[in-house]
Amino acid sequence: MKKKWIIILIVAAFVMISDAKGLFDNYENQLYDSYFQGENETDDRIVIVAIDDTSINMLGQWPFDRSYHGELIDIISQGNPAAIGIDLLFDSYSNAASDEILTTSIEAAGNVVMAEQVKYTPKINGYKQGSDTLVRQFPELLTGAVEGHINTYPDGDRVIRKTTLFAPQFVIDDASYNYLPSFAYQLFKTYTENADISDAERSTFEDSLTKYAEEGKSYFIDYKGMPRQYDNIPYALVYNEMIPPSYFEDKIVLIGPYANGLLDEYITPVVQEQPMFGVEIHANILQNLFDDSLKTQAPEVFNLVTILVLAILTFFISERFSPLKGLSILILIAVGYLFIGKKVYEQGYVLELFYPLLTMGILYVTALAYHYLEQLNEKRRIRSLFGRYVAPQVVNKILEDSDSINLGGERRFISVLFVDIRGFTPLSERCEPEEIVEILNSYLDLCEQSIFTNKGTLDKFIGDATMAIYNAPLELEDHAFYAVKTAWDMKQGAALLKEGLLERFGKTVDFGIGVNTGYAVVGNIGSKRRMDYTAIGDTVNTSARLESNAKPGQILISQTTYDLVKERVDVKPLGEIKVKGKETMIPIYEVEGIRSDDTKSN
Repeated sequence: MKKKWIIILIVAAFVMISDAKGLFDNYENQLYDSYFQGENETDDRIVIVAIDDTSINMLGQWPFDRSYHGELIDIISQGNPAAIGIDLLFDSYSNAASDEILTTSIEAAGNVVMAEQVKYTPKINGYKQGSDTLVRQFPELLTGAVEGHINTYPDGDRVIRKTTLFAPQFVIDDASYNYLPSFAYQLFKTYTENADISDAERSTFEDSLTKYAEEGKSYFIDYKGMPRQYDNIPYALVYNEMIPPSYFEDKIVLIGPYANGLLDEYITPVVQEQPMFGVEIHANILQNLFDDSLKTQAPEVFNLVTILVLAILTFFISERFSPLKGLSILILIAVGYLFIGKKVYEQGYVLELFYPLLTMGILYVTALAYHYLEQLNEKRRIRSLFGRYVAPQVVNKILEDSDSINLGGERRFISVLFVDIRGFTPLSERCEPEEIVEILNSYLDLCEQSIFTNKGTLDKFIGDATMAIYNAPLELEDHAFYAVKTAWDMKQGAALLKEGLLERFGKTVDFGIGVNTGYAVVGNIGSKRRMDYTAIGDTVNTSARLESNAKPGQILISQTTYDLVKERVDVKPLGEIKVKGKETMIPIYEVEGIRSDDTKSN
């Protein structure tokens, strides 16, 4: 269990660190763009007077004479717009007459918002190399207008997803400015003050102005309009009075660049292949203020807790269920999380999507790998446990279906075989120790081969004796016959060994074998530190007594075993004998041959 928690914490920590360092922010941003951003209806209270290619062709070379802008404002003002936003910078004087016309028109309108821009000095090694610069309109323009910053805040992939309604602190000529309202914020404020709206609506908008008046805070733009989707009218048509001024009544009128050559285009999440003009971005922010739909990043602690919870959940689901079922459950959880993310987004907060899903993906793969390694270890353990006892094919069956084994002990109907080498002690007195070991190993190898060939379980070697069980740990159909056939194979195989011993030492040995069938307790039996897979009970004891009563070369079987194999073996009844531990006599049979060895397939 401790290893599992370590794995969970390592993966969660990796994702959290990656999140903090922004290693996968590109994927996070792409998922945000595709999931949260899409086409919506635009607000008809916002209209753009577009300085487009048509207008430039009609009115002459850009930039226009500033008197044009003054005359345009006069025309628009006739329609009583709620606010006019000029997304242009006049940071220096032109000719006095034109500047005077523009200044007079702006002052007469009384509801104009002008653009300004902070040019931040980059930091090197954490220190600014000089002061920030504020690019403003020439002073006379501001006597009848207010300003708002038009700064953009692109992410690492140069996409504009966020805005700051109050620019963060900046320094100009050693003077510190705490905040600077944005162009869109100032326009919305001007609209709220001037528009012909109900008191309730005005109160709602004033609440929004208060809500978003937080300096330095970054908000996600919930884009409503696609590129070129907001109502836009060529500048030249308005200037030439081809549009009735009444069209602008109670609207926010944005005047700004709308041509590719004016270098005011930005990549946005809605359609990255088609840049959006800066004035359109302002329009989207304005609509967010109308709808109170700007989004805030969810608290970082929430994202960290989400990552940790999903890591724990994913690991234990992957471990508890099969890979396919676990994957299905995790997909449902991922879909559920995305659904929650959508609902939370509608409430004004942005949840991270990619990093939590990345956590689930990594933990799922890690859990599969961990489970696979556990299975390998379990297979090694089973091979180590049963490889000494059973034939390789039985070990493979155990590995295929380890759940079929009850390692705690169970009552089973089994056949038990005991075999002992007769005449081994006299022979050992005439041989060197090395020769004794060689002889013993030859006979025990024959025992092992015969047991494994007939799908038995080699329980143990007891000196020069051997014990085997059948129908455990796995079920074995026709196990009584397999046990008897094992005994017969041992007897047949011993013939060649006996000839060799007789030639070398003038003496030989033989097997005495007993087989019994009945119920016994089978399983891992012993202490906590030492245990063996074995069988215990009267069935085992009776088999041992049959073996002890068998003469050299004799195979004795019990009545129970005989009843199960009598159609397939040749036997000679030997009557009843008294065995140690039993009060009653038991009938026994000597096996004289195998009538059929077409053992059933297991």
